[in-house]
Amino acid sequence: MRYELHDGRVLTWSLETHVVTHCNLRCVQCCPMSPHLPAWAVEPASLQADLTRLARVLKPNIFKLTGGEPFLHPNLPAVLDAVRASGLCEQVSITTNGLLAASASDAVYERLDRMTLSVYSSAPLPEKSLSRITERCGHHGVHLTVKRIDAFQKITPDEPLATDAEVRDVYARCWLKVRCHLVHQGRFYSCTRPPHVATVLGPSHPEMPALAEVDGVRLDAPDLLERMLGLLERDTPLATCRYCLGASGPWSPHAQLPRAPRA
Repeated sequence: MRYELHDGRVLTWSLETHVVTHCNLRCVQCCPMSPHLPAWAVEPASLQADLTRLARVLKPNIFKLTGGEPFLHPNLPAVLDAVRASGLCEQVSITTNGLLAASASDAVYERLDRMTLSVYSSAPLPEKSLSRITERCGHHGVHLTVKRIDAFQKITPDEPLATDAEVRDVYARCWLKVRCHLVHQGRFYSCTRPPHVATVLGPSHPEMPALAEVDGVRLDAPDLLERMLGLLERDTPLATCRYCLGASGPWSPHAQLPRAPRA
């Protein structure tokens, strides 16, 4: 993959951030591994600082607020204001399961351009809620995309991939490295997986390197543009790819994990 530059900024389709790591669902094979992560919410000021740095070298078409479930953030309007203030891009979107979106404040809808609503067969959104979300998006001029999802693809292998050939094949076939660029806690990533895979799987695999560091680029790096381009255009797999199936895993009916027992 090769990227075009315009006025010293790399042109990409999208960039996203995990507004929170926790979720009100527990989807099996959740890509950002939310069911297995501690609750965390981004600080708006920290996000604005990260995006302001990135805005000097990156120009995505769309900025996506993802999670976890973004509507669990305690101050989503402030997060959206931070995104706008950074000057990163004009289109701001949110990806949600919708269970909290119908009752969210007008202040959220007023600050959005787009919403992607993932409706899962294993945790269906009530039609009344969908109608209300559709109505509110229409009222506020938010472009709504509804994705009905009845299957999931296995993304986390039972064991690390055994051979370098398997890792190369996963990387070659994976679309995450093109469509799911991520900014998270002071680093840029070419996909959403590195920051959390080590957190969840690291205790079981002591040989695992510090994936969040080796597979990400620090935003305070003096040669940020060159490092970021090197990451985006690399032909060799990430260290994380040994612990990920990318787009190569088998498909199964969508399902929810059992609720974790209360302490």
